[in-house]
Amino acid sequence: MGALQLLTLVVGLGVAGLAKGATAMGLPLIATPILASVFGPKQAVVIITIPIFVANTLLVLQSWRVFGYLRTLVPLILANAAGTFLGALLLAGLDQKTFAILITAMVVLFLARGDRIVGDPGARRARLLTPIVGFVGGVMQGTSISSPVIGSFFHAMKLPPREYVITLAAVFQLSSAVQLVSYAALGLFTPDLVALGVIACIPMLVALMAGIAVRGRLDQVRFRQVIVVLLVASVANLLWRTFLA
Repeated sequence: MGALQLLTLVVGLGVAGLAKGATAMGLPLIATPILASVFGPKQAVVIITIPIFVANTLLVLQSWRVFGYLRTLVPLILANAAGTFLGALLLAGLDQKTFAILITAMVVLFLARGDRIVGDPGARRARLLTPIVGFVGGVMQGTSISSPVIGSFFHAMKLPPREYVITLAAVFQLSSAVQLVSYAALGLFTPDLVALGVIACIPMLVALMAGIAVRGRLDQVRFRQVIVVLLVASVANLLWRTFLA
């Protein structure tokens, strides 16, 4: 790997880590295409699972003061686990173009009319929708695209930044753990890829800490604006990969 490639990786992982620390989103969205340009798509997906797992672990631990809030996420996490298992069985046979359009439509709906659909975060309707969204997000995790749906749903619930981050980090941590175990069982983790995944954690962790600091300085309005930008970028990336790549 040449100096230019190394610089590209460091900068890319730095930007991805910054986004992850600030919003709990954006790490695979930003880093995977950059890694794929150097190592290839399959290797990139395997490498990035390691920094994703590390980042989610730190975000969950960093939010220990709101661990009590995690109890409210149990239905979501259990539904997400069931959806992830089902998605592993079903998604290979689904038409990906139709699937991408449906995901885009759901995100647009939550961004445009989420307040009316979800209602008050403590309302019965929101509590009923939470495990449903968790399940759908788990099914979509089979193609690593759960964040647009889950992220837009909790954006519609107007969660404060701290609760928003712990929610997404807890859900994504479950998915990343499943991916790590699955990849290990399939023998995808070669010594070289593991080493690259560990090295990739270094710039990511430095930027992650910076992102956490940035999040503390964002008011809720600005935080929600950043989330919208990342959601739009993730959907645009999905459509580009599906129809143009």
